[in-house]
Amino acid sequence: MQSFPLRKSGKILHLLFAAGIFQFKICILLFIIILNCPGAAQTEYVRADNPVYNFLERMESLHLIDGYNSFEIPKTRRVVAVYLSEVIQNKNKLDDADKKILEDLKIEFELEIFNILSNSQSLIGPGLYDLFSQKEKYLYFLSDSSNANLFVNILGEAEGIFLNSASLKTSAFLPSIGGEIRGTFLNKFGFLIKGTNGFVMGSKVAAAARKDLSYNYKLFETEDEKFFDETEGYITADFDLIRFKFGRDRMKIGYGNIKSFMDDNSPLFDYLSFNLKYKFFSFSFFHGKLLGNASVEIDSLSGSTNLIEEKYFGYHRIGFNISSDIDFGLGEMIVYGDRPLDFSYLNPFSFYKTIEHSNRDRDNAMLFLDFNNNSLKGLKLFFSLLIDDIKFQKIGTGWYGNQTAFNAGFKSYNFYPLLPLDIHFEYLRVEPYTFTHRLSRNSFTNFGYNLGSFLHPNSELFFLQINYRFSHRLDFSAGWTYVIHGANPKNSDGSVKENAGGDILFGHRVFDSEETEFLNGDMEYYRRLSVSLTFEPVNQYFITLRVINFNDSLQLENSFKETQTFLKLGIRF
Repeated sequence: MQSFPLRKSGKILHLLFAAGIFQFKICILLFIIILNCPGAAQTEYVRADNPVYNFLERMESLHLIDGYNSFEIPKTRRVVAVYLSEVIQNKNKLDDADKKILEDLKIEFELEIFNILSNSQSLIGPGLYDLFSQKEKYLYFLSDSSNANLFVNILGEAEGIFLNSASLKTSAFLPSIGGEIRGTFLNKFGFLIKGTNGFVMGSKVAAAARKDLSYNYKLFETEDEKFFDETEGYITADFDLIRFKFGRDRMKIGYGNIKSFMDDNSPLFDYLSFNLKYKFFSFSFFHGKLLGNASVEIDSLSGSTNLIEEKYFGYHRIGFNISSDIDFGLGEMIVYGDRPLDFSYLNPFSFYKTIEHSNRDRDNAMLFLDFNNNSLKGLKLFFSLLIDDIKFQKIGTGWYGNQTAFNAGFKSYNFYPLLPLDIHFEYLRVEPYTFTHRLSRNSFTNFGYNLGSFLHPNSELFFLQINYRFSHRLDFSAGWTYVIHGANPKNSDGSVKENAGGDILFGHRVFDSEETEFLNGDMEYYRRLSVSLTFEPVNQYFITLRVINFNDSLQLENSFKETQTFLKLGIRF
């Protein structure tokens, strides 16, 4: 096992602390500016990884709330509070664990639900501050029903990563520190600024096992670089029926655990969004800036320069809540690049496919439909179909251009309330060449990473997960993932020998076969067994243990067998 460079830890911690303090400079200036601005709360967004979304999805399946749709997250604190208020009215139907979870959520969202902060405490300000209190903790907060609402937190995290295989045993320790400021003013406008800085003690190979660090530019800029950083931030305008947002945070789009449209597989990106919701009808739109193909230019005077192609992504969806149990939606996505921002795709109310034609077929437009049924209490059924390209007269012929992705599954809460056990199952099938494009800049990727799931085209995935709530603060989950992939056969030098449509970065070429069958190519099998345990002994103090076992059979008779262990401690105050 590789040891940590502890002798340098004091100096590095000092630098890390200084970097974390630097993250607050802009935040403090903003705090001074808006301190006296009139306003209220509730327009900020709840992070996509907040457990409240799992809770609300369970409540939806149990028919304890109406109108909730999990296809697009994150949602605003105001929207989340509306659904929590509905759960409060039905709290007598909850099991013991969920009753206590609800009590915790009533503290976390007490301003939005009750317009009070009696269960919140501030380190800076009057009153006692108890680090081990079950109250909501802040470095500082300001709340006035006729003025601004402002919340400041310090974020601390320490994670150990351990890799164990026949050929590699290594580890890394990753401490980080940062801050977050969020607030709302004028009762309509909200903002968030978040920044973190961390460093790697130990192996960068182990650190790269953490998904968000695998593409971190700062960390892998040079061989000796040990620091990494990340930031999120946005400004919002919420007019009840209509919401606008500009900034950067994590979005997830799709039903189930495996998000085939938008997941956390690729780097964060900035976007402009517009949402409208009225009774049974909803409309969503966003347009984002991605990272395209990368290259390096060497100059004898200035040295190396990173070159990144311009690339953009557009999305819009019309949703219909037919009844309290049935939702369906229709939408489009567009990827284009190697030119400036195209205003024709900034119009939310236009058909991307038609615009693509009028733009002389230079882009990659996709259609999709999704469906969610909740008629049987405790059982959520869902499916989605994406059409990248299709010719109906060639269906069944093996034509490479019929490119689709299909996702279906269920979430069962049928043991409720006798047993706090959830069962999730999903199936995802991605046809050959789906998400690819003949022009590489138009692939469904951000910096080479699939915008949705980790799957390459020409694959199918089976996913099963069980969740068990030992208590309101102790969750256990176990998941099994099985993937079959038809990889592009390769030559001994690594070049593509035959294009089977199995690489998202490798589209169809003029000399490739016009016909291809599903799972043609070199067969690969990916097997993942994961278990995780999440414990929150004190409000806003988290301990997470996650173990993943990889057992993959790859092309050219290669294999990959490894166990990855992640132990993370998090604190927010």
